[in-house]
Order: sequence, then C-alpha cells, then structure tokens
Amino acid sequence: MSVVAERTGYPVDMIEPGLDLEADLSVDSIKRAEIAGELAVRLGLPAGRDADVEELSTARTASGIAELLVAALGAASPAAAVPVAPAAGEPQTAAVSEVPSSGGTSHADAVVVAPQRLEFTETELPAPPAPDISEGTAVTVLGGGALGTLVAERLREAGALPQTVPDGQQLPEDLGEIVVHLQALESPDTQLPETFPVFQKVLAAGPKRLLAADRRADGAASGLRGFFRSVAREYEDMTATLVEVGAEDAPDTVARILVAELGATEREPVVLAEGGRRRALKLTPTDLGALAATGAGPAGDGAAEAAAAGIDRDSVVLLVGGARGITARFARTVAAASRCRIELLGRTPVPPQTEDPATASASGRDELRAAFIASGMTSPAEIERAVSAVQAEREVRQTLAALRESGSQARYRSVDVLDEEAVRAAVKEMHAEHGRLDGVVYAAGVIEDKLIAEKSPESFTRVFSTKAGGARVLLDALGALPESPRFAVLFGSIAGALGNRGQADYAAANDALEELGRRWSTEDRRGLTVHWGPWAPADGPDGTGSGMVTPELMRSYAARGIQLVDPDEGPLCLLRELAWGAPTVHAVVAAASGW
Repeated sequence: MSVVAERTGYPVDMIEPGLDLEADLSVDSIKRAEIAGELAVRLGLPAGRDADVEELSTARTASGIAELLVAALGAASPAAAVPVAPAAGEPQTAAVSEVPSSGGTSHADAVVVAPQRLEFTETELPAPPAPDISEGTAVTVLGGGALGTLVAERLREAGALPQTVPDGQQLPEDLGEIVVHLQALESPDTQLPETFPVFQKVLAAGPKRLLAADRRADGAASGLRGFFRSVAREYEDMTATLVEVGAEDAPDTVARILVAELGATEREPVVLAEGGRRRALKLTPTDLGALAATGAGPAGDGAAEAAAAGIDRDSVVLLVGGARGITARFARTVAAASRCRIELLGRTPVPPQTEDPATASASGRDELRAAFIASGMTSPAEIERAVSAVQAEREVRQTLAALRESGSQARYRSVDVLDEEAVRAAVKEMHAEHGRLDGVVYAAGVIEDKLIAEKSPESFTRVFSTKAGGARVLLDALGALPESPRFAVLFGSIAGALGNRGQADYAAANDALEELGRRWSTEDRRGLTVHWGPWAPADGPDGTGSGMVTPELMRSYAARGIQLVDPDEGPLCLLRELAWGAPTVHAVVAAASGW
C-alpha cells in the first residue's frame, strides 16, 4: 500500500486493500506495471522474471497483488526470496526493462516528431497449399445457414469431422481444433458488439485455428478487421484469420475459399479473397506530393493549408468529442489559421465561467487530490471523479478562451453523442443559424482496456458504441441537412489499424469508422478516418490533456522505442490531408515510428 500511495498521491490510511486500483484510484495498466516493477525490486523477485511482473500488473487491488506476491515469492529460491532494501540514495529501478519505474524515463527522453503518413495498400498473397487436416480433426462451424452446410461438406471431404451450430444455438463444450465463424455472412446486421460473447467463448475454448468470414460490401460496419488484428496479438499460439469474400461470390465459391484458407501459413489476420485473389492489407508510407510538401512546413501556422482546404473566416467547423485533448489542439490550429467559426460538442457539462476558489490554485492531479482531501473528502473514488471533472472543465474553458483570442467565434454545448435526437437537433440548429456547415471532426470515444478473456460484454458494447455508434448518429444527422459539409474527419486510432493487446473493443470500433466514413462519402463530400498514433502532451506531463499520453505511458513508449506525435505538427498534418489528400482515400494512419 506504501508503493500504491507513492504512485497515486493518496496517504496510506486512505488506501484500503480491496479498493479497485483502476476504478477507484485511476491507476491504469501502465501505472500498475510500474507498481509491480517497484514491488519486484523491493521484495527481491529474481531479475528477469517477466511473467511474474506481468501477472502482478493484472491484479486490480492491493490485496490481489499481495496474494500474487506470496505465490511468486514462495516459488522463488530461498536466497532470491529474501527482501532486498535499496541503500540510501540508491535509485529504485524496475526488475525488467519493459516495466520502467517512475524514476526511469522522463518526458525529455520521449522522442516527439511530426507524424508519418501511411495508407493501406493491397499486397498479393500466393494461393495457399492444400490444408493439412488430420483424419477425424474436430471442426465447429458456427452459423452460415446453407453456407455452413456447404463448408461442413468440404471439410468432411478433406478428412475433418465437422459439427454445425446454427446461429443463436448454445455452443457445445468441445469446439475442436478448428472453429469457422460464419455468423457475419448469415446475419450482417448482427455483428460486433452483439457477437462478442460468442467470440469470447470460442477463444476461451482454445482452438488452434479460428477462421471468420465477412462481406465488407454487405453494408455493416462490423469492425471485425480491428478485432481480429487484436485477437492475433493476444492469442499468439492460435492462428486467427478474417476472410473477406466478394459480394457476388456464390455459396459454393465461399465454401471453397474458406476451406482452402485453412492451408495458409502467412498468419495474416485479415485476408481479402474477393474475385479469386488473395490479398493482405499493408501500411505503406505515402506523401501528398510536392504541393503539400511546400505548404506551411514544420511548425507553420497552417494558413496555407486551411486556404487550400477551403476553410476561411466565413466557414463553420464542428468538432464533436469535447473541447479537450487532440480535438482542442486541432480547433486551436484551424482557428488561428483561418479565424473560422467553431462549434464544439462534448460530454463534459458546460462549465461555469470561473472555477471554485477552493481548487483554483491547485495545478495538476496531485495538487487537486490534496485540495479535495484537505476539504474533508475521504473516498478516493469520489476524489478521482471530482479531480477529473475539474480538469475537464478547465480544458473546456481554456480551449474556448484560446479560440476567441485567435479571433474565432466559438461555442460549446454539452451533448451525448449517443442521444440521436439531441445530436440531430444540435446539428440542425447550427446549420439553420449559420446557413452552412463546412466541415466536421469527430473524436468521441472511451477506453476501458482489458484482455478479451477479462472483458465484460457490457464494457465491450460501451466502448464500441460510444465510438462507432456515435459516429453513425452524427453522420446520419449530417446526411439529413439540406446541404452536407464538404468533409467529415473521424478520429481513429493506430489500434484499429494494427490491433493491440487489451484493446480489442477499441480497435474494432476504430476500424468500423473507416467503413462509416467511406459510405458517407460522395463526389461532393469526403469521409476520412485518421488513425492517430499517440500524441505527446501539449504542455508537458502536468498539462496532459484528454487524448494525450500520460507521464507513465510516455515512459513505457520511450522504453520500447515508440515515438510520439508532436502536438503542434498533428493538426497541420490533418490540414494538409484535407487540402491535398485524394478524395478517394478514406483512411490514413498518422503516427510516429516505432510500431
């Protein structure tokens, strides 16, 4: 509890053994890893026992960590299990390099650069060899209707012993070595997040191979690409593949493609199999041409880009997802470059014009915690909520002040992006008031990171719906206007493009944005998803805004050689994309190197 206290700023007597570190104390997975690393040093866990430290970081309470420590120390040799106290003044570093202590890498050690622009390109894959299926191999085919029967027949011809499970029927206890998931083809309107519990049960059963089929052209923004990219990272001993078949492919053709794919050895999480070809999606660095390269240049003001994108003083730009973090950074840049009118929608309640004197002099989370403790608050969970609320209100006030100082008219409204009626009313009112709406940036979202095995269906739905469902509501509202905006930018994440351990829900939601934006696009308007890499804080570690990395995460990234997006260059990168990007490109990645 002493180590937890040091990392959170709470006195030890306020930290109860059963407090949820994440929910009650805002201790995310990175900070839990730092706590685990510090404990490993103080208690003498043998250096290099990565598995022990990683397991410690998964515990959600101090008592849970203690129980794991007892087991770890009991398994260690007697000599290694003797607690080692560092000498006076000796730095207390983590036992493994992947879990740096808070005294390790500072903000100055993080490499902050302009983001690189990448596009998804299709790469040809060879035809797979014949699948090596042993006689009697148990295979489960989930859903698919008549297609499921055809797939089972082809599997039987290959020597397998298949069983079919109709959509909606309870899964059998034994799923066998191979699972083929066809529910997305049978019911394209019922996909993630509804099908997450099925995938979770399948993965818990531990098959050697998971194969799923989807049709991108069916109209559902399934998010399955991002989900399978994350599955591949979490379940390294299993081969997981999403096969996207063509809209015109007949059932017999689809069955042949899927069974043939069982012979593939590339371990590609996403395979495009339309038209009899096999292709993989690869991220390729691309530029916007000479014109873009000679625009404002590094650390420019963005005026040339804004003008080329058609954003001027009379333009109206709507930003959804709050007046905070990277959304606010773009708002400030476009306002300074064009003095356009800015409309902001966010979840934070409209803040009072001035802050309560009791907290006004406190800067950063640590000082705010101390202020609330001094006021008599005793519940860490309540204090954390109060601290977050004050910081959110501060960011909104600061953003509005900065926009107005730039000469822009700016207004903020509190709207839940999932409230379809409220979003439609706000968009309609803005358009009626200004007579136009030139562009939209959507950045709403929540993160509740957990491994798939530990994720609740309710949490998965909350994360997926806030990001993808909110985008769908907004784009529908824009489509109902007499005249649509020229562009709608959807802020995604590199997790959607590459997958990420513990972020299957977030990766799926960000992947779904791509299809939503593409379908919204016409000859006169562009829907664009930008998958951002992590952004460095705009004003140093203590000024970290929503959507930017925390000091703990910065240390983790620096230790792994991952560079951060310069918060001054990120908005200029987006302006250049709007000015000179091809209207037919609907998804790009903007990230620093190291991934």
